[in-house]
Formats: sequence, structure tokens, C-alpha cells
Amino acid sequence: MGVFLLILFRVLFFLVLIFFSSCSLQKREKNPIGILFYQPLLKDKIDWDKSFQKMSDCKIDKLILQWSRFGVVDFIKDDKWLTPILQNAQKYNIKVVIGLYGDDRYFKILEDRKTDIKKYLNSLKRINIAQAKKIYAIARNYSSFNGWYIYDEIDDTNFIEPNRQIYLKEYLQSITDKLDSISLKPIYISGYFSNHMTPKEYVKMFVSITPQKYILLVQSGIGANLVNYKNSIRYMKEFDKSFKREFIPIVEGFKFENSKAVAIDFKSLQRQIKLLQDSSKIKRVALFSFRYFFTKELSKNYCNNYID
Repeated sequence: MGVFLLILFRVLFFLVLIFFSSCSLQKREKNPIGILFYQPLLKDKIDWDKSFQKMSDCKIDKLILQWSRFGVVDFIKDDKWLTPILQNAQKYNIKVVIGLYGDDRYFKILEDRKTDIKKYLNSLKRINIAQAKKIYAIARNYSSFNGWYIYDEIDDTNFIEPNRQIYLKEYLQSITDKLDSISLKPIYISGYFSNHMTPKEYVKMFVSITPQKYILLVQSGIGANLVNYKNSIRYMKEFDKSFKREFIPIVEGFKFENSKAVAIDFKSLQRQIKLLQDSSKIKRVALFSFRYFFTKELSKNYCNNYID
């Protein structure tokens, strides 16, 4: 009897070791969030050294600045805004993708079907390229500068019409040529869906209009209440199956309460991460955004649960 108990104890001990080893390995393999978005605001007072240290601790290695000029507010009047970001990012080996111009009237202008889309996109191109030149004069000095982000989000509502898609394709190719003449860095752009196109139609549009070098970020649509979990899965699976170029799903780390965007709770964050991982072969995702990630202890819970 004593020998039997000893053998049983050893077997149980061995199984416990395997269990904890597998849990540890699984935890190391996760690290799902690789990119954070940041929407710059004039009121922000950010300690970039501490922020990048936290990102490094959470094994997040890329920051996307959604814009460097928004409406009439230009953050690149001099190098006082961008330089501390790039310097501190370089210190922690974090890459920075720098957004160009964000028109604060972008969606309203697109919603007006009387808008001359070709003329409007050409006006955006001129401002974007002028902004890129100002950015590059500063960013070229830092290895943390990793690419360009185009603010103009591509949805399944404002670009349904074939003629609009044609003009958008011309715009994206033209802006690519101009940016490449400044610096041959990757170009990022994002899109979102709201059930106005089928998943196949939406993916087909992206395949058609985006130049080969573009890295596409696809929003989950859940935080913005545009789709439910079931529909979000449908779109992500279609991107995974049909979009042969690089795409990165975006976890929306916010929800709306009383018409105001606030950070989601950690369980909701986990659910979105699992949804996106289960919907595609891509295991690393982006999070929108920096502002929500560092509230309500979201980053603390994330690191405790996903990072060794």
C-alpha cells in the first residue's frame, strides 16, 4: 500500500509540474498586444520616459501617432513635441509610426454625396505631403522612426460607390509615391466596417485599392458599437482568408457611456483579444488606444495576465 501511494504521489507531482510548465509556456507565447495607438491632444501632459518604460514592460514594441496635425492644430511647429517621443522610444527600443494630417471634417465631408471626392482627396494629399516633409526633417535622426500612418480611415459606408473607390485608389497610390520619395518607410492605414458591405465585398475593396506595401489595421467594431461579436468574427475571418498582405486586427479598448468614450474593463479586453486571435492566424494585435490602456489599471491587469 505504501509503495502504491508513493508511486501515486510521484505521478501526481509529475502531472502538476507539466501543468505549471505548460501554463508558463502558454503565458510566454501570448503577449498579444504589439501596437498602441495614440491620439495627440494639446491638453496632454505625458511623461514619455515612464510611458515607454510601461510599454516595454508589457512587451508592446510599437506606437502609432494617429496624427501630427489635426484640423488647424499642428504639433510639428517645431521639434519640441516629436523629439521627446522619438528620443524616449529609441531608449526603450520601441518603434514609432507617425501620423500625417487628420482633417477634423473628414467624415462629414465624405458623408455629403455632393462632395467632389477627387478634388477633396487631392487637397488632403497636398497637406499630407507637406506634413510628411516637416516630420522627416526631425524623424530622420532617430532609429525609432518606423513609418507613416495615413489618418483617412476606409469604411464600408463612404466608399461603397465604384467611382469613389477609383478616386481613393488613385489617391493612395499617389500619396505612396510621394512618401516613398521622402523615405522608404512602411505605410499604415486603418479601416472599419458596419455591415454596409458583406465581408467579401469589403475585403475585395481593400485588395483592389491599397498599394502592395500598405500595412492594414482592421478595427474590431465592438467598442464603437458598429457590430456585435458574431459579425466582427465574420469580417476578421474573411480578412484572414482573402487578404494576402499584412493586416493587423485592432482591439477597441473603449466603450461608450452617456455618449462618452471610456476605457473597457479587463474582462472585455480579454474577450476581444480572444475573438481576434480565434478569428485569424495573427496572434499579435493593436490596441486603440494608449489613452484607455493606461486607465482603470487596464495595463496592470494586462501585464499580470499576459506577460511573464
